[in-house]
Amino acid sequence: MASWIWAYAAALAALTVLDGLWLGFVARDFYQREMVEVAAASFRKVPALLFYVAYPAFIVGLTLTAAPGSVGQAALRAAALGLLAYGTFDLTNMAVLKQWGVGLALTDMAWGTFITAAMGAAAYMAFVRTQ
Repeated sequence: MASWIWAYAAALAALTVLDGLWLGFVARDFYQREMVEVAAASFRKVPALLFYVAYPAFIVGLTLTAAPGSVGQAALRAAALGLLAYGTFDLTNMAVLKQWGVGLALTDMAWGTFITAAMGAAAYMAFVRTQ
């Protein structure tokens, strides 16, 4: 049981640190510029909290169930999930929102694929080290 908790903690840490850097520094101006017309007037904390609690749990469950044979396999499984999850979000937004450009969608999907792969790799390494 402790291995699963450590795996979750590692995935949550990877998500928090990397997304914090991405959204807070690297791509902050990009998202603000691209989303100026469609952004909500205020930050909605509950949906964000639900995402940040649930997403690492799903990553751990999906990447470590039927244990992958290597960190690369765990990262690849997680990357596929990331592409699916972020792709669903971005393509839906492109379909229904006034201003959700292709550049924004492709950038966000690439980021989602990368960060999810990193979470899967972090979870795998934590899990293996605590077995």
